[in-house]
Amino acid sequence: MTTNRVNHANTPIGPLSTQSTSLQGTAETAKAEEAKALFGVKAPTKKTAATNYDVNISTSGKERAEAFSKALDIARKTPDVRADRVADLKQRIAAGKYHVDSGKIADGMLREAVKDHLAESER
Repeated sequence: MTTNRVNHANTPIGPLSTQSTSLQGTAETAKAEEAKALFGVKAPTKKTAATNYDVNISTSGKERAEAFSKALDIARKTPDVRADRVADLKQRIAAGKYHVDSGKIADGMLREAVKDHLAESER
């Protein structure tokens, strides 16, 4: 992505264009003026000069933005509670066919504890 920034007078805007003028008559002011001249920075003609931007976004950037937009739309359309899954679990529990694998639960708890511990030790 490239960005070109120009002010109302169609001159580049940079950090030297906002240099303070309160140091007039000092060596710092002379250096600032020399740097402005060296880099071709001109003072804006108006304090409220309009700024224009020219932005180019790469093809891969556009594709990523489109994929993100699609994923966000899907997430927004997905209900917070999956009623079909809840109904299935209720039915399996009532029929006595729902069995919890305590080993998987313990493994998951330990895995999360290790991740938390490693994250804390990195800080």
